[in-house]
Amino acid sequence: MFRTRTQRLGALIAATAAVTVSCGQQAPQAQQPPAVVTVTQPVPQETTESQGSSEETSEQGGSSETKVSHPEEIPTQKPCQTSQLRARFYPDTLVGLHDDPTQPAGGSRTKLRLANVGAKACTVHGDARVEFVDGAGTVMPATFVDKAGTPPAEWMSIGTREGVAQDLYWIYQTGDCVDDPAKVRIYPPDNTEPITLDWNFGTVCGDRRVERTHLYSD
Repeated sequence: MFRTRTQRLGALIAATAAVTVSCGQQAPQAQQPPAVVTVTQPVPQETTESQGSSEETSEQGGSSETKVSHPEEIPTQKPCQTSQLRARFYPDTLVGLHDDPTQPAGGSRTKLRLANVGAKACTVHGDARVEFVDGAGTVMPATFVDKAGTPPAEWMSIGTREGVAQDLYWIYQTGDCVDDPAKVRIYPPDNTEPITLDWNFGTVCGDRRVERTHLYSD
C-alpha cells in the first residue's frame, strides 16, 4: 500500500513537471507579435518616400511638356506682292483735306493705306515708293524724305483683309511746285510693279518735297 501511494505521488510530480514545461514552451510564442510589428514598421516609410519620388518625377515631366508646348519655329511668310495689295488715300480728295481740322498749318497730310486682299498673309518693311506722273504718264520730279521723328522701320505681317499705312506731308503754297499731278504710282516695298491712283490734291509745292513716315500697322 505504501508503494501504491509512492507511485501515485511520483505520477503526480511527473504530471506537474510536464505542465510546467509545457507552460515554459508557450512563453516565447507569446513574444512573437512584437517582433513582427518591429519588422513591418519601416514599410510605410518606404512607401511614403516612393510616393514623394513619384510626385517629383511627375512635376519634372510637367515642366518638360511646358517647354515643348512653346514651339520656336514660326511659318515663313513671303513679302507682299503688288497683285495682292490695294491702295487708297484717306482722305482722298482736296475737299476732304480742307474739311479735316487736324491738317498741319500751311500744309497737307494724307494717309496712304495698303490692304491685303490676297488669300494669304504676307510681310512688308520700310515704306512705299511714290512717283507723280502727268497726263501723258511722264514722271514729274519730286523728292521724298523721311519725316523727322519717324520711328525706325519694322517688319510687319499683314493678314488677309488687314492693312498698313504711311502718312504723306507736303506744302501747297510756297517754293517750287509739282503742278497738279494727274496720278501717282505707288510701289509697295520690294516691288517693281506699281499701283496707280488718281491724285486729287492739287499742286505739291515746298520745293517739290514730300515727307513720309514708314509703314505702320493700320
